Amino acid sequence: MILYTVLGVFLILTASTAVIISTVTTQEEKLAYQQSVEMASNYANQFDADMKANLAIARTISTTMASYKTGDRDEALLILENLLLDNPHLFGTYVAFEPNAFDGKDAEYVNAPVHDETGRFVPYWNKINGTVAVAPLLHYDHSDYYQLPKNTKKDLLTEPYFYEGVFIVSYVSPIIKDGEFVGIGGVDVSLEYVDEVVSEVRTFDTGYAFMVSNAGILLSHPTHKDWIGKKNLYDLGGEELKTASLNIINGVGGHLETTDPTTGKTVIMFYEPVETGDSAFVLVVPKEEMLAGVTDLRDRLLIISAISIMFMAVLAYMIARSVTKPINRIVDDFKSIAQDAVKGKLDVRSNTDVEIDFREIPRGLNEILNAVVVPIRETMRVTNALAQGELKERVNVEVQGEFRELEDTLDKFSETLNMIIDDSNAVLTAFQNNNFKRPIRIQGQGDFKLLTDGIEETRLVLDRVTTQRREAEKALIEYARKLEHSNRLKEEMERIINNSPVIVFLWKYEEGWPIEFVSENVSRLGYEVEDFISKSILYADIVYPDDLEKVENELSKNVDEGCDAYNSEYRIFTKSGDVRWVDERTFIQRNKKGEIRLQGIILDITEHKKAEEALLQMEEIRKKEIHHRIKNNLQVISTLLYLESGNFNDEKVIEAFKDSQHRIKSMALVHEKLYQSEDMISVDFSDYIQNLANYLFGAYSMGDRNISLRLDVDNVFLGMDTAVPLGIIINELISNSLKHAFSEGESGEICVCLKKEENGTDGKGTESPDNDRENKTGVSGKCFSLIVRDNGKGFPEDIDFKETDSLGLQLVVSLVDQVEGSIELDTSRGTEFRIRFRELKYRQKL
Repeated sequence: MILYTVLGVFLILTASTAVIISTVTTQEEKLAYQQSVEMASNYANQFDADMKANLAIARTISTTMASYKTGDRDEALLILENLLLDNPHLFGTYVAFEPNAFDGKDAEYVNAPVHDETGRFVPYWNKINGTVAVAPLLHYDHSDYYQLPKNTKKDLLTEPYFYEGVFIVSYVSPIIKDGEFVGIGGVDVSLEYVDEVVSEVRTFDTGYAFMVSNAGILLSHPTHKDWIGKKNLYDLGGEELKTASLNIINGVGGHLETTDPTTGKTVIMFYEPVETGDSAFVLVVPKEEMLAGVTDLRDRLLIISAISIMFMAVLAYMIARSVTKPINRIVDDFKSIAQDAVKGKLDVRSNTDVEIDFREIPRGLNEILNAVVVPIRETMRVTNALAQGELKERVNVEVQGEFRELEDTLDKFSETLNMIIDDSNAVLTAFQNNNFKRPIRIQGQGDFKLLTDGIEETRLVLDRVTTQRREAEKALIEYARKLEHSNRLKEEMERIINNSPVIVFLWKYEEGWPIEFVSENVSRLGYEVEDFISKSILYADIVYPDDLEKVENELSKNVDEGCDAYNSEYRIFTKSGDVRWVDERTFIQRNKKGEIRLQGIILDITEHKKAEEALLQMEEIRKKEIHHRIKNNLQVISTLLYLESGNFNDEKVIEAFKDSQHRIKSMALVHEKLYQSEDMISVDFSDYIQNLANYLFGAYSMGDRNISLRLDVDNVFLGMDTAVPLGIIINELISNSLKHAFSEGESGEICVCLKKEENGTDGKGTESPDNDRENKTGVSGKCFSLIVRDNGKGFPEDIDFKETDSLGLQLVVSLVDQVEGSIELDTSRGTEFRIRFRELKYRQKL
């Protein structure tokens, strides 16, 4: 029984453990590989985005220089310097033109400051000495950074190289005019920031990362800084690294198993290409650390299986021992009595000191012996007397049943007694073989009936006990199986939780939030489970002080409102004092008594927060760059219009070009003000009007006219959707006054007034005519009043300004409708245009 039980349990546990180990090991290895590949891919994408941004700046320089017509070297130098100052991550900005391709004046600048002996325009703004300085470019007559774009007329990203002792990479874009190469524009980026970022990357316990160029040159290394720029991936040895180098050259990612040249350990090396930079991000993870969780899980499962087998063996032994021990004692007692009876010792009795279920067997035997001994002795006495010839001797004792005929039926008695003994021995032999189904077939009479009935009763009792024992064994085996399954599930859940980035808490809804339970992976924050369970640290102790009130208010609010769950983001302290952002999902549990317990999970989202901040900064830079480019492009268009007007002699055509130039200037000023603003959303319109009016007064020659400008403008900030059309309106009205309101030699005044209106009125208590548009158009905003007037000869009375052929007035009327406004003309004192409008602020579309 012990052998079968242990063997069955052993086979079942061995099979189940093998399947579990195989399945979990495969899943853990796959998960570890997947996490490493995703980490390498994320960093590769991050550097790819950085390199695309740098290449975009180089293209901006070349595009600007290609459309630059002024030929002013000082202005071009200022553009490059501002670009370097506006982008702190750049190491240098530069342009390099072919001989006389910039302004045709190379001979005038030979050996001049910021020039070399050729006089070519080759300025290089850089931070070689830590501060921003300018010097002529070197080696452009033979270096790849100039010659390759010249030959291919394509953008170039150079291999990393040392320039004046600094390890850099260059982003170069050719300057093309009329299909011909005239020079390059480019930026240099120091690779020190790459080494700083990559050297901080850690995975598992000792895993690290580095970057290589497309040619395999090391761009970073966490420990061997002397290898950067000097060692190649081939130099680290191993055929497998050559295969990885070929994959990197072809822009293919992958992983391989190799020996780390710095530590000598077996590692898994993951490499992911950086598409824009023709480089690759390499993540090195020790194999034993990556698979440490798999090995630990396998060992634990083997230990649990061995303990289970030993437990079942001991249990089987104890059950068998409890059953066979009393039976063996009874059988041994029976054998001893039988041997003594054969020898003629009939006064021996069976020991009745056994378990209560088996006690009737020896008692019955003793009763049989007591009943048999007296007749046998009397029979022996009578038989001896008869043998001695004492024929009158008779039995003097009282006997029962068949013993009365004992003297006449000794042979029959002997035969019957032998049959009973044989049948009883067969039953007892079956007992020894754990067979309790063999019944008593020879039923004795009289005192012998006690023997046969006692054995039969014993057999029935033993059969019932054996059946119960087997049922108990089945129940124990089933219970052990369920217990094992429950323990395995519990251990699996604990392992999943402890290996996940999510930390599980169970709090009391009391002051400071004492912790009843916390998962073991709280060690990610540097704490031990005992720190919280012992109440030496409360959860409120690790919440960042500035966020504690917010967390308390959110919890109280959700508890009071009857919520079951909610999310919250806040900061916490690690044990070392570091501040980390976490996302908490809290579940509020309430029992029938109204008592509250809090169960929650927290996830570290610090890196996510950092990424959000980086994206916001990039978005702000992108917006500034867009407005800056639009302003530059509009200025280029304005310059082109000015240059194109020189090809005509017709004054009307020239005047049309000049009007278009002023309109474009008014739009360029809006984008310039947005570029200079802090929020990139609104324009300081009072400053804008001042600049626009000064520009127009300077653009129109006053001759002998003495015309003054008076501004009465509130401190107003307007969004771009309102500022652009309003700027064009002001441009048209001031231009009309300058051109038509005053005659030669006449003095006068032009006044521009912009006021905020209170509660939709013009300040006189009169409701603005467009006040009801908010309900019809779905827009809302502040109300303003714009007045542009002059004290000149006045607007012709026979002309309807809303139906005129003048393009300028048509623009004014159309743009007033665009800003949802109204316009009125007053000619009682010169010419006065009064415009009321509301700043448009559209609801966000879902």
